[in-house]
Amino acid sequence: MFYTEGVCLDFLKKGLKELISTTDIKKACEKANIFIKKGDTVLFYTDHYRKHYGTDNWGSGTGITAEAAQWLGAKEISAFGVETMSPGVPEISNKEVHYICGELGFTHYENLKNLNLLIGKGRFRFIGFPLKIRGGTGSPVRAVAIFE
Repeated sequence: MFYTEGVCLDFLKKGLKELISTTDIKKACEKANIFIKKGDTVLFYTDHYRKHYGTDNWGSGTGITAEAAQWLGAKEISAFGVETMSPGVPEISNKEVHYICGELGFTHYENLKNLNLLIGKGRFRFIGFPLKIRGGTGSPVRAVAIFE
């Protein structure tokens, strides 16, 4: 679950508090000639981290819809990752996205950076080992992408 194949999809044109839908994900896959496979970690590049970290807009990032989370779960991914501080848009889809991850048995990574370095490079090995935190529901990770 934490040592998987990975892909990074380009959503640079999404703005603050915009939602990424299943249709958006399918179009991004088609544009990049990428297929999401069972067990993948799917990363969403929006450049939010570089543009907004440390600003008043940091909490206003792009996020996925609850329907997109359901779709990703049905594809049996291991995880997805975002540059923002939450996987959905707060007060719109964030709470539902968290529940869906738990119900369907996959996880997500938040606050990722340098995803711009992965765009256009194809598949890679993704590593994001969490710390064992007794009773915890999350953990810091050192996220790494390795290309063969």
